[in-house]
Amino acid sequence: MTVGAGKIEIEKRPHMVVNRDYVSILECCGLLDFERLYQFKEGTVVKQIRDRSVLCLEVQNGAKNRIFYLKRHAAARPGFWETISSFFSGNSISGGMSEFENIRDFRLAGISTASPVAAGERRVGFARYESFLVTESFEPYISLEEIIYRRPQMLQGPKGEKRKKKLIIALAQLARQMHHAGFNHRDFNATHVLVGPETKTGTFDLALFDLQRMDRKRWLRFKWFIKVMAELGYTMPEPIFTDQDRLLLFQTYKGSRDLSILDRLQLHWIRMKISRIKRHTEKIMMRRKQEADR
Repeated sequence: MTVGAGKIEIEKRPHMVVNRDYVSILECCGLLDFERLYQFKEGTVVKQIRDRSVLCLEVQNGAKNRIFYLKRHAAARPGFWETISSFFSGNSISGGMSEFENIRDFRLAGISTASPVAAGERRVGFARYESFLVTESFEPYISLEEIIYRRPQMLQGPKGEKRKKKLIIALAQLARQMHHAGFNHRDFNATHVLVGPETKTGTFDLALFDLQRMDRKRWLRFKWFIKVMAELGYTMPEPIFTDQDRLLLFQTYKGSRDLSILDRLQLHWIRMKISRIKRHTEKIMMRRKQEADR
């Protein structure tokens, strides 16, 4: 299964760990090795920036091909707070291995994620690591962002409105489940929410991916709620999603029907944060456009 919440059984290899469900597949392809995976070149580049890249590759498994994504992190020295957090939490410090551990912990809490295949890290200097993460493609799940921009008809019309309401309720429940488990996906937005095929009863299974940016500071849970509501609110735009839809998201998360004074203050805070995210995003897009025009 390419998406799920089951416990991951791990096999350790030099400088890497492998999900046991994928050991035979990687072994057949000669990829049970840190160096071969990290230096793998055959595939389609999905993303390439200064400190990391994402490669899509097809791996043959009998008569069927499996689609994997290889995220590589170039050798980098973690920041001060990342180092301190790793020291106290006991989690890995490199991007690839720490994301694998986040996926493992989410699944232990019963939260569905894209399937992790393998991860590795190797020290290449003083407090510098190169690392990678391999995950399997999450089809037939699609991102909420794809629904919004490429399949908006799913959420329009009388049937679409009912579907949208069920989706919003599922989103709020997922966010609450995540926070109750002590985790906060710092990019919990329409891009990173995966929506499964609609069931016969009209409900949706949801999952998360891209779990590199994770916060486990439970004392910040009040702030987690505001941030998640604002990020979802910004990435669920008009005219498909309305203020009433965002209110449903808010009230479902909190399990409330009536708005208290605190609720109204929080809603005001969330709306201000959405405006700040919008201004910040517009500045970034303007700067990129100016750089591209030079």
